[in-house]
Amino acid sequence: MRALSGPWLTLSALVLSLALQISDGFYHLSTLPWLALALVAALCGVAGVRWPWGPRDRHAPVTQTLLLVGVVASATALLSKPVAMYMRDAWPWHHLALVVPVIGAATAALVGAASRRRVVGTTAAVVVLGAGLWIGTWTIRESPSPRIDVMPVHQDAFRALATGSSPYAITFDDIYAEHEQFYAPEMRDGKRILFGFPYPPLSLLMAWPGAALFGDLRYAEVAALVIAAWLMIRVRSRRLPGTAHSRLVDVGPSDGLHGTRSAPWSRGLLCAALLLVAPRVVFQIEQGWTEPFPIVLLAATVSVGVTAPRWAWLPLGLLMASKQHLAVALLFVPLLSTGTWRAQAWFAARAVAVAVAVTLPIALLDWDAFMRSAVLLQLREPFRMDALSFTRMLVDLEWTLDKERALALSLGAGLLAIGVSWWRAPRTPAGFAAAVGLTCFLLAAFGKKAFLNYYFLVVASFLIAIAADEIPVDDQPAVATASASNVSGDSRPQ
Repeated sequence: MRALSGPWLTLSALVLSLALQISDGFYHLSTLPWLALALVAALCGVAGVRWPWGPRDRHAPVTQTLLLVGVVASATALLSKPVAMYMRDAWPWHHLALVVPVIGAATAALVGAASRRRVVGTTAAVVVLGAGLWIGTWTIRESPSPRIDVMPVHQDAFRALATGSSPYAITFDDIYAEHEQFYAPEMRDGKRILFGFPYPPLSLLMAWPGAALFGDLRYAEVAALVIAAWLMIRVRSRRLPGTAHSRLVDVGPSDGLHGTRSAPWSRGLLCAALLLVAPRVVFQIEQGWTEPFPIVLLAATVSVGVTAPRWAWLPLGLLMASKQHLAVALLFVPLLSTGTWRAQAWFAARAVAVAVAVTLPIALLDWDAFMRSAVLLQLREPFRMDALSFTRMLVDLEWTLDKERALALSLGAGLLAIGVSWWRAPRTPAGFAAAVGLTCFLLAAFGKKAFLNYYFLVVASFLIAIAADEIPVDDQPAVATASASNVSGDSRPQ
């Protein structure tokens, strides 16, 4: 039986999310032990290593307990230190408009997860999602002009695309001082940054509604996070009967007290709350980093993979086109698609076709500029000495590392994650999300450039996997027997 280890994966997501609170995702020695613990837990979670305290049939209540504790810990951590970098007053307790929705979201998640009444669960979901939307819009209002290059490069790219020009052929304002070595010297001339839009076209298209309708691309990112959270809640509570994963019992984990079961939306509700009240979520939104777009596309891929698996190639193709390194998701098609190798090859081909279809029209406006700005730039970028990675730690230990060696180390770590995922990850949408998260984790943790946004994507990937994960029949024989009349058969192996 291949199965995710829910407690280990939950522990990894919680520890990593809380670790980012220590140094805002920048390099600091005190953060590295927690990063290492989160990485070990992630490897155990994807490999299905049993939780050492109790038998496997107790994994579900342990996971539930960790999620409950995590919601409280995350909300507390969010309110415990300045929440952003460019606000006039970043202390959370000076802003009732932030404190109330954070506490309200955490409370609603706990109450909704504890209740089996659907009206309570639905109300709790509305409160959590509404609080997440409010926190995001509040952040943008309180920090309207963050000093980060994401903002000017998007603005210039929007203008170029509106006139039919390539967003990859532009240059944009250099807002940093000369001593701030965020770019290689050959990439700047003192006034302008000498490359164009650095992300795939789909990322620009997904950001455009926020800028066009509300004057700030970050509104689109907030919407993406809220939709991703909604998909986490929905994936377990509205699974269609007779799908590829209906063999798994969808009754929710045991509360471990009187043999009763928690509601099917319980785990997803807690995971959604953990995403929307993550300790550094305000900082993530303020900076305008584009990770919310792959997060919502990963959630959509998993949700469709559970409810309508024959169509999962469509969101998978969009996911692959949303960020350069997420092309690696194609390697995990066997975790997402059923059938023979020919069926899986056809599934993968359609996903690639979608990725190409949303990328080529804009890329072909200036192919050379696209390759220079969105592809080769990743190889030219310098080794960031403020990156939160073990590779950066090796520099302190007097290892000789340049950007080429750091890139090789990152790719080697990524190959390890791919190998572990192929070997042990379950052939389910949850296994797919966990595999993507583990690969992104190892690429970042041993990379030349790794910051809060990189790890925020990892945390979200694990939360999506936990929300979508089901209880294998073999691990819950009593529940399987009691629920046999409500479960449709399926020959798909775990």
